[in-house]
Amino acid sequence: MALLWKQLRYSLYLIFHPFDGFWDLKHEKRGSRLSAIAIIGILVLTSIIKTQFTGYLYNQYYDGVSLNILSEFTTTVGTFLLWCIANWALTTLMDGEGTFGDIVMVSAYALTPMILIGVPMAFLSNFMPLEFGTFYTLANGIAVVWSGFLMLSGLLVVHQYTLGKTVLTAILIIVAMAVIIFLGLLFFNLISQLIGFFIGMYREIVLRIL
Repeated sequence: MALLWKQLRYSLYLIFHPFDGFWDLKHEKRGSRLSAIAIIGILVLTSIIKTQFTGYLYNQYYDGVSLNILSEFTTTVGTFLLWCIANWALTTLMDGEGTFGDIVMVSAYALTPMILIGVPMAFLSNFMPLEFGTFYTLANGIAVVWSGFLMLSGLLVVHQYTLGKTVLTAILIIVAMAVIIFLGLLFFNLISQLIGFFIGMYREIVLRIL
């Protein structure tokens, strides 16, 4: 438990020293798969807190009555896994040096600013008048940009890419994620139609027999 806490605290160093941080994360074993899973778990909790406790003036997603924890979990974890799978699939073809485990670990640590900024802003939004909307938007924007920069830094370090190749790979990963989503929706739509066809056929046969 002490080791896990030490690995989680390392994220505070990494977000300010990304290049050294990601190098040590992979080569000096400063992080682990377990700590990455813990960070994603905290990120899911952060998403729930933001949905539940963000002030009503700034909360566009919560109606004050219902909270679908399963939806928050699947959206957060699903998006993260989709990024990691697309990342691994592409970088394997592009001579990347990182393993799938490395990608999961680096990507999880890169999302630390989303937690550090997201949770305080959710609670502070309850005391902020609408005039402070620019500050609220700016803070959340910084979290997204910061995490995006860390993602790129992690991609560069873990796969030993140049800056240009890193940016190109990141763009291709996003495109690959969109393609995977499209194919997934197409597959489930075809399965749904196929199931509907067999159910209709079954009902027709039963009606004819009876």
